[in-house]
Amino acid sequence: MKIIPINDICNKYSTEKDFLKEDNRYWSQIEKIALEIKNKSQTNPILLLSGPSGSGKTTTAQRIESILEDYGVETHAISLDSYFSTLPKELIPTSDLESPERLDKDLLAEHIDCLLKCKEIELPEFDFANTRQLKSGIKIKRKPNEIIIFEGIHALNPDAVPVLEGESKMYISVRTRVEYGDGKLLHPRYIRLLRRMSRDMRFRGREPIDTLSFFASVERGVDNFVSPYKIYADYSIDTFIEYEPLVYRDEMLAKLISTRGLASGYEERVLELLIDFLQSYEGKNPDLAPKKSLIREFIGQK
Repeated sequence: MKIIPINDICNKYSTEKDFLKEDNRYWSQIEKIALEIKNKSQTNPILLLSGPSGSGKTTTAQRIESILEDYGVETHAISLDSYFSTLPKELIPTSDLESPERLDKDLLAEHIDCLLKCKEIELPEFDFANTRQLKSGIKIKRKPNEIIIFEGIHALNPDAVPVLEGESKMYISVRTRVEYGDGKLLHPRYIRLLRRMSRDMRFRGREPIDTLSFFASVERGVDNFVSPYKIYADYSIDTFIEYEPLVYRDEMLAKLISTRGLASGYEERVLELLIDFLQSYEGKNPDLAPKKSLIREFIGQK
């Protein structure tokens, strides 16, 4: 378990060069893994990339895809979210939205089998507004030596994705704990929560209190359906970017303080924990984060 004091982070990051150095540290790990995947492309043409919500799966999958294509290996990154099955709206309140049972497992297994055999498939897409699976019109046919990346929270769960030969497995999540105040430790799940709050606010029209309302169920899903399968990963990466608390601080602190009184019970305790953490240090301008930073998935571009 890695622990880093928030004061050390504040003292370490003040310029764009400092921020870029941290990004390069993370991406160099990803490039090393991508090269290993490239060298196994003939025997392991499928990469299954899993991690909890807010772990940075989308950006990491896209970077691996870009690295492999730079080395001349055609690669396709596919989100498992596209394979959600149609769900009538009246069933949503009683459905466990974090369960692998939400996936159209038969279609997913069929598509993986076809891709391994270099047969053409048409990707699905999921209409979240109407909870319907649709055809996307996008067709893929893997050629020999090409690689397919399936990324999603359930990518390593055998109840969701069939056990195969010819796959590599990768698990990513925030692992680092941040020390603040008088020896307090911020659990990695709260960094992921800050990421999701920032992303949801910018891209999904949700206030932080709305994201917080789903937090308990999301984390139950992680504990039940995601993290138990990280032991099967060939590659495991801590996606914590050391400077990221600094760029969340000012905007998120103001937002969270403004929501006091709207939460109660467990949600109120989490809200106060985040406020206590964010008040323990000074923030930095988010524009210092490089354009290709992992956390741009959550804070958007300049």
